[in-house]
Amino acid sequence: MAWRDDLLTLRNEVETALARILGEPVEESSEVVQDRQELYELATSLQVAQLLLDVNEVVLSGTGRVESTSLMEYYDDDDVLYTMEDLGEDDDDEEEGDEEELEDNEELRFSLFWDDATECAVDVELGKSNGRIYMLVNGEEVRPQREVLETAVLDAFRAEMNMDAR
Repeated sequence: MAWRDDLLTLRNEVETALARILGEPVEESSEVVQDRQELYELATSLQVAQLLLDVNEVVLSGTGRVESTSLMEYYDDDDVLYTMEDLGEDDDDEEEGDEEELEDNEELRFSLFWDDATECAVDVELGKSNGRIYMLVNGEEVRPQREVLETAVLDAFRAEMNMDAR
C-alpha cells in the first residue's frame, strides 16, 4: 500500500497547490489530513469505486460513468465551493451547500451516473463529522461494511429506476 499512500500524499499536495493558485492559502491541520487519509483507506478497503464500476459494467453494459469527488475546503473570490474530479469526465458542475457544514466535514463521494430518459445516479458518500465516520447511499445512512454497502447500492439503483426493491 506504500504506492497508494504516496499517491494520496501527492493528491493532498495538488489540492494545496490548487488552493494557492486560487489565492486562498490552505493551512491543513494534521487532523484534517488524517481524516482524509482515513476516508480514502475506508473507501479502498470497501472497494467503493470498483463496486460502482461493476454495476456499470454488468447492469448497464458500460453505458454509465463513475466519478469520484473530494470536497475540498477552498473557495474562490466569490465564495463558490469548487470540487476536484478523481475519476470520469471533468464536468463544470459546482457543489453547493451550507458552507459552515462543509468547512467542518471532510467528504468523499463516488457516483454512478446513467441516462434512463432522465439522468439517474447512485451516490456513495463517506464523511467524517464530529469525530464519527459515516456512509450514505443516495442520502440514506448505512453501516460502513461491504455487504451492507452492496445491498444499499442495489436498492438505490432499483429506486432510481423506479423498480420495487423487494
